[in-house]
Order: sequence, then C-alpha cells, then structure tokens
Amino acid sequence: MRKNRKITKRMSRVATSSMYIGAVIVTLTVMVIVNHLASASCMQLQKSIGRKKAELAKLENDRLREDASWKAMITPERLEAALRDHGMAMYPMREKQIIRMGRNGKPKLGQVSVALAQRRAESAASRTARYEPRRGTARR
Repeated sequence: MRKNRKITKRMSRVATSSMYIGAVIVTLTVMVIVNHLASASCMQLQKSIGRKKAELAKLENDRLREDASWKAMITPERLEAALRDHGMAMYPMREKQIIRMGRNGKPKLGQVSVALAQRRAESAASRTARYEPRRGTARR
C-alpha cells in the first residue's frame, strides 16, 4: 500500500510563493499587452485626427479663396460690365419704366398701366434673349 505523505511547511511555503510569483508575472504580461493595444489605438486616432485637420485647413483655404473671388466679382465696375455684356442695365432707362403701386395693389393715378408695363417687360426679355454678347474681342 501506498504511504501517505505529509506536506511539510517548507514545501508549502515554496508552493505558495511560486504561485504568487506566477500570478505577478501573468498580471504584468497582461498589463503590457493591454498597454500596447491602447497605444496602437491612440496612434491610429492621432493619425486620423491629423488627416482631418489637414482636410479642414484645405477646405478653409478654398473657402477664403472663393470668398475673395466673390468679393472681386461683385464690385460695381464688374457688375456693370457683366450687365453691359448681357445687354442689361442696372437702373431703368426712363422714369416711365417705374410703376408706383398703392396699398391696394393698383397703380397710383397718373402711372403707366400694369398691362403696358408687362408688355414692355416681355419685349425687353425677347430683345435680351436675341442679344449675343461679344466674344473674342481682344484689346491692344
């Protein structure tokens, strides 16, 4: 028959201390792996933020350029030149083109009738449609 072996106190201390050492090593290994994964995730987010910031800077630059272009296009000289190229005028040519309306929506006394004003507007629109702006004119 087999003899019952008793574990001595010394053997018990070695076993428990080696178990604690093993637990510490496993815990440190897990912490290193988690730290590495977190670091990689942060680096990826950092690169993504950098790309987004570069894109934002580019779009802001484009917006500023377009804003400057728009402001250059709406100067009075450029507006008048564009209207002239299309055969239009900024202000009515004659005082008769202005119709002053009363509060009831009808023309005031002494004003041109609305029907006549509509006919004039239609004829002006047809003249403008037939007009072709100058192309290819070079100044020397």
